Amino acid sequence: MTSVLPIPTFRSWLSLKSRAEMLFVAALATYIFCYLPVLAAYRGAESVMILTFIWLAFISGRKTGLRSRIIHDPLFLSCTVMLGFLVLARLWYSYTLPPGIEAGVRETRYFLKPAMVFLVALGMGVIARPYRWHLLLLSMLGLTTYLLTTLGAGYWAQAWEGQRADFGIHNAQHTAMFLGTVLIATVCFTFRLVTTASSRWHRTVTIALAVITFAIAAFVFISTQTRAAWLGILTGGTIGVVTTACLIWKKKDYAHGKRNSTSVFILVLLLLFGTVLAGLSTPERIKASYSNQTFSLDEYITLQGSNPDPQTSHGIRLLSWRVALEWLKERPLVGWGPGSVKDLIDQSSFFSGGFKNNFGHMHNSLVESLVANGLIGTSILLSMIIWLGIATFIAHRRGRMPDDVFIFALSFFGFWTLINLFESYVLYTTGHYINAVFGGFIYSFYLQPQDEEASTLTGCHN
Repeated sequence: MTSVLPIPTFRSWLSLKSRAEMLFVAALATYIFCYLPVLAAYRGAESVMILTFIWLAFISGRKTGLRSRIIHDPLFLSCTVMLGFLVLARLWYSYTLPPGIEAGVRETRYFLKPAMVFLVALGMGVIARPYRWHLLLLSMLGLTTYLLTTLGAGYWAQAWEGQRADFGIHNAQHTAMFLGTVLIATVCFTFRLVTTASSRWHRTVTIALAVITFAIAAFVFISTQTRAAWLGILTGGTIGVVTTACLIWKKKDYAHGKRNSTSVFILVLLLLFGTVLAGLSTPERIKASYSNQTFSLDEYITLQGSNPDPQTSHGIRLLSWRVALEWLKERPLVGWGPGSVKDLIDQSSFFSGGFKNNFGHMHNSLVESLVANGLIGTSILLSMIIWLGIATFIAHRRGRMPDDVFIFALSFFGFWTLINLFESYVLYTTGHYINAVFGGFIYSFYLQPQDEEASTLTGCHN
């Protein structure tokens, strides 16, 4: 990961940082690495990051200018507005929710987790910007460390025999989310890793590691047998191919194709990725998983019959979403409060006893937010997502974000958006982690100081 600006040695760079900044960087590194291997350390690091951020932003930040930079950032302002909404809405819920329906404190905190995107971006893009790529690599090392601990647990044997395996990461859908992200990152960043290797031997080792990483990630990803993730990777891959082709076309007149090399390489890898999936009969697996299930939309549209008990994943989701629409009609503006879905399901006449015993969420992050926060709270969350997309284009246009990161960002957004339409990742720490680390990594290119912008025509952006 080369940089236009010289990167000092870690020790000399660290000596320029205040104790609070050093603590923040240490907590950020722990947060990124420890989620899967040591969950308790991850949670502790999150708390340290928040407390240190408050000190850096509002106490010491007055002297350094960091405070002014933070309070004028659109993402930070959106998080502040969301905090205000949740506080006021909770007061409203305490007076207006019917008996038996209660908003949960823990679930309320979940809808503040987008703030971690900003904290990670601040660390990667401002406080520890020269080591942004090293910090991102820690997420891969953390996943690798965790997977090594599963070697004797039987997951690999199950996957090899064609059975569905989740490798202990909550369930197979969450495992697929992690490995799908790894696949997209491997395809987009392999060229950067290879070209920054210092010698031919290092390049050979890097290529070998990239191939092994891709092969293992693809194997685990396919073994999860998660249709939403397969569709997500197809969506992200398609967006990546289109984005790469557009960049190649846009830069086709540059001398000697100097700026085209990264895009061409990524395009080749994306097409190779599609070929590998086709060779592993992934399209047939997706078709089979859908063709084996038949259903009628009429019963879900009209909600005819009492206590329906769908036995398929799509039936469970369609019924949940249809009933959620009725709940939204009753309280459209501020919803029923985070954590209320389980109570609503238990009191609903539309769900069977078996359904009530097994499910307590909506299997869709957007629907989950609409029921919990209504149109107002969900609009605030959607504004954050829209701004992240706008900031990505701004950072790339201004030369702060390199092409490979831009391709990764759009591909990841496509993958992340689609899988959240079929699972409520907003309620799980797995979703919080992926959103914070990779969303923060992308946003860090927008957040980095103006005087450190790289030229759009020379060098390799960091």
